[in-house]
Amino acid sequence: MDNASEKKYIYQQMHLIIEERRELTKLYFHLKERLSSLDKLVDCKEIKKTNTLMVKREGNILSKESNYQQYILSKKSSKNIPYQKIALTISSILKGSGRPLSNKEIHTILKNENRIQIGYKNLTMNILPKMNNDSTMNIERAYRGYWQYRLNS
Repeated sequence: MDNASEKKYIYQQMHLIIEERRELTKLYFHLKERLSSLDKLVDCKEIKKTNTLMVKREGNILSKESNYQQYILSKKSSKNIPYQKIALTISSILKGSGRPLSNKEIHTILKNENRIQIGYKNLTMNILPKMNNDSTMNIERAYRGYWQYRLNS
């Protein structure tokens, strides 16, 4: 093949490639338009679905909000339980049990039976040691993690 015929052949190939590229570009833009139209349809369906969910959520939000308000009110009302009340309650629990009780048992009894909401850590780290040091309270540490009623003899 001589140079002139080879050049002619290369130009023909380049021309075919350009035409194929144009057709691919047209096809690409057509598919892109179709995709965007499908997205619009999906968006419309999602908006309708979202509107129905929003109505359901409003009911859930209102109930959650009322539960939260009740929680805050209960927290405010039971926030400052006097030490004396807690100490006397614990003392009576220990006196009635007749045996040493663990920190966990005392906490459970306070929460369930006496309806005193107090943190476990606060009970074990602050209140019970303070009661042990308080001479007016008849409670003493039996052994690690257990407390008992002190008999005055």
